[in-house]
Amino acid sequence: MKIGLSIISMRASEHAAAAALADALNYDSIWYGEHIVLPHNTDFPVKPQPYGPQELLDPLVLLAGLAAKTSRIRLATGILMLPLRPPIMAARQILAIDHVSNGRFDMAVGLGWLQDEYDAAGTDMRTRGARLDEQLDLIDRLFQPGDISFEGRYYRVAPTRFEPKPVQRPRPPFLVGGVSEAALKRAARWDGWYGVVHTVDDFLAHRDQIERFRGAIGRVGMPFEYVLVYHEGLPCAGAPSRAELEELAIAGVDRVVVTPWGYDYANALPRIAEYAGEIGLSS
Repeated sequence: MKIGLSIISMRASEHAAAAALADALNYDSIWYGEHIVLPHNTDFPVKPQPYGPQELLDPLVLLAGLAAKTSRIRLATGILMLPLRPPIMAARQILAIDHVSNGRFDMAVGLGWLQDEYDAAGTDMRTRGARLDEQLDLIDRLFQPGDISFEGRYYRVAPTRFEPKPVQRPRPPFLVGGVSEAALKRAARWDGWYGVVHTVDDFLAHRDQIERFRGAIGRVGMPFEYVLVYHEGLPCAGAPSRAELEELAIAGVDRVVVTPWGYDYANALPRIAEYAGEIGLSS
């Protein structure tokens, strides 16, 4: 079982120390999601709201910086709201992280749910699903060998070179977040699912759906990763015990992303080390 660490609910000043500590303690990966705005009137789906001090940074810029502070641990977005961004610019940023980390980057993407963020970005929220599909196709094409061109409904790239190509082949992994049928179908097309569930049975139901979708498009047997954000009342809060991790591994989960400090933001750094000891990472 691979154990990832979500650091979005930490103080911004502690991110570099957290990444270096997690790297030394054998965590598998560091995950950082995004919100570009959180208006005061935001109605979060669950309470309390999950982002601690609300010191939110751009995930792609942050992960590029953390690449220089680490040597082994993987660096991942969880999630990146790709429809808020021009895909050609996002591709350049993804490529940069892949290179400066020597191939340690994973990208989990999703749509988000907050209208204010799409308004602030000047982007139509109603078309976000269709645009995400097209963005993933475009970025995948940009990372393939040779010159490229792309003609879609929302995005167009004239024939051009796009160099260098990623360190990882054929490209950094694309994982898709979400639990709707559309999200599960989207995940089935790519390299993995980044999901939030409440129980093992809940996970198994979603996994079975994804496997059916993968079968329908001929992707059974191809590499695919199931990544769960551990849910203790809301996303990114808490961490499972060693016994719970073993149960998830038996169910077919490949990686669990945890936040060992829960809502105790002031003790985030100590809890990273304590939790590693509790589950045997640092042994």
